[in-house]
Amino acid sequence: MNTFNYIKDVWEYLDKIPKFQDKGASASNFELEDITKFCRSIGDPQNSFPSIHVAGTNGKGTTCHLLEAVYQKAGYKTGLFTSPHLFRYHERFRINGEETHDEHILKFFQSFSEELAEIPLTYFEISTALAFWIFEKEEVDIAIIETGLGGRLDSTNIIDSELSIITSIGLDHQDILGATEAEIAKEKAGIIKSEKPVILGNIFGESEHVIIGIAEKKNAKVFKVRELIPEFDKGSFSLKNESLFIQTHFVEDVNKWNLAAVYQAVKVLEDQFKVYENDLMEAFEEFKGVPARFEKLDENKNWYFSGAHNVQALTSTMQTIDDLEEDAVFIFSIMKDKLVPEVIEIIKEREHKFYFELNTERAASFKDIKQRMSAEKIDENTYKSILKEFETSLVIFTGSFYFYSTGNRCVSNC
Repeated sequence: MNTFNYIKDVWEYLDKIPKFQDKGASASNFELEDITKFCRSIGDPQNSFPSIHVAGTNGKGTTCHLLEAVYQKAGYKTGLFTSPHLFRYHERFRINGEETHDEHILKFFQSFSEELAEIPLTYFEISTALAFWIFEKEEVDIAIIETGLGGRLDSTNIIDSELSIITSIGLDHQDILGATEAEIAKEKAGIIKSEKPVILGNIFGESEHVIIGIAEKKNAKVFKVRELIPEFDKGSFSLKNESLFIQTHFVEDVNKWNLAAVYQAVKVLEDQFKVYENDLMEAFEEFKGVPARFEKLDENKNWYFSGAHNVQALTSTMQTIDDLEEDAVFIFSIMKDKLVPEVIEIIKEREHKFYFELNTERAASFKDIKQRMSAEKIDENTYKSILKEFETSLVIFTGSFYFYSTGNRCVSNC
């Protein structure tokens, strides 16, 4: 049995566990038996707070952070669980917008070292259980829970949420979730709870049909965000059916769906969690965005980071670049399993391309890239001189959330 005397003992323990970012699907456990058994052994903390459950191919992270901002502005004590983290493990667990502390994390591992020894959990399962435990101890009024992968068999899906949100359906993780959007939609729809409402974001066609069918079987009322008619123009967000108009800090048009989903969620839950219109509007207007989601990296440079790593997200990023009406320098890093023909076609179109090879087993090598498209190599030794050439250019770092810390380091050292 592991002994956790200090926080470094926790980091050493976690470092030994395979992670999805390195190993992909082999580091995951797509069944709920172990996480259910473990949480039962520590008192089922997931049942001690009301929650909103958010799934989707893209947009779920931004939607979760927006929900946190709105409910915090309205005076509620919020819990937020998201993944992956960009710099620090603590980022995954937030109370009222603040990351959790070493003391919380260490206390969890000290309290349940025997249970962790008896029930081997994956990295994400441990993180999920830790989130639930922290939210129980902190007595949050409402927790916003982001799925890790899929929905139906995701470790987070042992909660009985008040509301489910499915932000979008696109082709991603097909080796795990299914080959078609309809199959992926079925997995995402697994978070819908019996007789609890579900909100559909940027979802159409067969995917929508599949999700509505599952919702009907569970007697779950469906709210379609598109019926609000969300519109976006250079940061201005409006809902035509609600006579709502707000100036935001967002750059990407796709965020109209995330904003509209949060607006709808607040309206659906207003009997349980009252939010005044002024608080909602102010939260939207003040929201500065989420790190790595078309984030401006330097206020003095036209450099952005977009964690886009699948067809749907990359298409949005490219559209945003084109809307900026300026040739962009494209610096990217990508996982091998994301290097599908559709993604390659999108990236190939860009004229100025540089590839950064991450030092992880799952990352695509520069050789993998060169076999599929023309690109120049950029690394820790060359990024400074290369980026110096593009001081006044539009530069987009993209392709993977796991590239974020490296991309940031490149920028800060230039």
